[in-house]
Amino acid sequence: MSRFTMGGSEISKLLDNIVSTSMNQIPPPARFSDYDAQVITKFKPILTSITEDVVKNFYDILFSYEPTAAVFQPDERPLREKTLRDWWIRTLNGPFNEDYWLWQAYVGVIHYRRNVTPPMFMGMWAWIIDNVIRKTQTSPELVSALVKLGATQSSLMVGGYYDIVEYALNRVDIGSDLLRNLVISIIEELATSIKK
Repeated sequence: MSRFTMGGSEISKLLDNIVSTSMNQIPPPARFSDYDAQVITKFKPILTSITEDVVKNFYDILFSYEPTAAVFQPDERPLREKTLRDWWIRTLNGPFNEDYWLWQAYVGVIHYRRNVTPPMFMGMWAWIIDNVIRKTQTSPELVSALVKLGATQSSLMVGGYYDIVEYALNRVDIGSDLLRNLVISIIEELATSIKK
């Protein structure tokens, strides 16, 4: 049974919308695919062998950089390492089914609550890919699969941020059209000032 079956709640529908909207907006050649899942399965032994390295170095970086270290409580590193390790192992084991993508959308929006910004999230995804390449000296097909996995998950996070903000604004009767128009007016102001 899916961990995200919430009896058709609004929040469940919101996660479904985040996944379907994000997936539909990524052009298929750029989106994580069944073939990419097969590639990860093919390289699972080598990827599993670097699990502890990925986990340790990931948090060494986050805890040593002031903007990302500020996201954490001083004593929570063991719990965060367990969370990353569990995610890594689950990802390597598959399957990349609806439950997995709903979970990834949930993980993405939960980061917002912790003040993790999209640049932090996407930057660390780039680090994971770079670290795997350096540690495994692996094939282009694995690099491609990891890039598409990272892009797909980052899209879920950024799309989720957008959908959560829109959902919150609609709850207080400020429609997404008003927000979009406000954002566009600010962008127009920025574009006008750059032309000068």
